Amino acid sequence: MAHLERYDSFQTNKAKKKKELVKNNIKNKKNAYDSTFITTSKKDINGIVIETNYNTATVLYNDTLIQAELTKSLNSICNKTVFPGDKVVITKDKDNYIISNLLKRKNVLSRNKADSTRLAANLTEQIIATNIDVAVIVVSCSTPPLHPKFIDRYLILLQNSNIEPIICLNKSDLKTESDEKVLDIYRKLGIIVLETSTLSNTGIDKLKEYLNGKQAIFVGHSGVGKSSLTNALLDVDDIKTGNVSHKSGKGRHTTTSSKYYNWNEKSSVIDTPGIRSLDISDFSKEEIKSYFTEFNQLNNSCKYNDCMHDKEPIEQCAVKRAVEEDFIDKSRYDSYIRIINDIENK
Repeated sequence: MAHLERYDSFQTNKAKKKKELVKNNIKNKKNAYDSTFITTSKKDINGIVIETNYNTATVLYNDTLIQAELTKSLNSICNKTVFPGDKVVITKDKDNYIISNLLKRKNVLSRNKADSTRLAANLTEQIIATNIDVAVIVVSCSTPPLHPKFIDRYLILLQNSNIEPIICLNKSDLKTESDEKVLDIYRKLGIIVLETSTLSNTGIDKLKEYLNGKQAIFVGHSGVGKSSLTNALLDVDDIKTGNVSHKSGKGRHTTTSSKYYNWNEKSSVIDTPGIRSLDISDFSKEEIKSYFTEFNQLNNSCKYNDCMHDKEPIEQCAVKRAVEEDFIDKSRYDSYIRIINDIENK
């Protein structure tokens, strides 16, 4: 069986090299972003990026929407440098507005995205938006159905970026007992859970109360109602929305790019395109474990300090015993196991 062991070793090393390449690509790109930032006083912040195109951006500048070009130094990678929520310095060259500098970001919300070859080595970091105070994970009940594993993956991304999460169940008039049990899991973790319906205008005032004075972002699957919620905040009905595909049961991609909206003088929201999967394979297993906060108080009670709570016998693992005794929700634990298995198999 030696030849099988050598093959297995080769496959393992190959997977490690792919993962290392992904991390290096993201690190190099981050260094490129960091080199464009400047630090200025608050009075110099004179533009916020609303939407980006190939070599221009729509910018809110002196309470007016303008089209601004990017300098060559900022646009060296086809406008993968400026994103909705970015604060920028605007200069004017004759009749043209120019984005001359980016200001230091508070945070960045990004995800991994595979290119058309679908190879792990070709995963790239896709920045969704920047300078976020709170992220609203929008979910629905039946069309598309509530996916707790998707919530768990987004919570990891948000914790990693130091962004406060809120879970918003839209289409709440369709809520079932099963949905309520899922939501209770997150309430017990101390996460704010709101219930809304844009059809009946239910819960919109409560949503506004939590988002008032903040730069927020709506994230989630296609078809859950992110754009409808944005319309409700703005008290308009002209942001493109769409229904769920009857053929696939999944949402159609109606919002094609992230876009920033002011819904009152001190409050804004970024509406994002829906996604069908969320890759977090660039995290280590140890990082994933740390983001399941209900495990933290039990980590030191396991027999071994490096216990990953997956393959160890139950008598050696305090987390497994807590799951068995219903102190930790089993669906959350199952979600954790799926995520670290995905990482191992990359």
